[in-house]
Amino acid sequence: MSRRTALALAAALTGIAAALVAGYAVARLTGLIDVASVAALGVLIVARGAVRGEKPRSVRAKNLRPDPARGPAVRTADFPSYQRISSDLEWAQMSRRHYEYALRPTLARLAAALGRSPSVAADLDGPPGGDIDGPGLDLATLDRIVTRLEEP
Repeated sequence: MSRRTALALAAALTGIAAALVAGYAVARLTGLIDVASVAALGVLIVARGAVRGEKPRSVRAKNLRPDPARGPAVRTADFPSYQRISSDLEWAQMSRRHYEYALRPTLARLAAALGRSPSVAADLDGPPGGDIDGPGLDLATLDRIVTRLEEP
């Protein structure tokens, strides 16, 4: 350690000690704790500035692209409504009752919220006939209904 660094360190320690004594003289233990906290914060800031760290990484667009190895940035668990509709679409293939009482009202509300025409709402009925306790709608019919909802 050079003589200049040693003198700077001695001056800093003397200054901290003087501040601690002054804090104790002004407000006893509370003043001592307050000054000690501020002194510790100052020491940490100076130490952080003195320590050489690695070069900060660039914030160019290439670094903002998601890494495929890390997985998707958005998970379906972040959107419970999407998860529920997706599940309802699967169940609608197995049960006509589930389509009629769970998915169809949801799709009708979605159509109304999107401002779709009454012809789209009529399309939600699916194919005519069919037993309510029978098998659900086939995948092609569900795809046609969702496509009609998605078109502009």
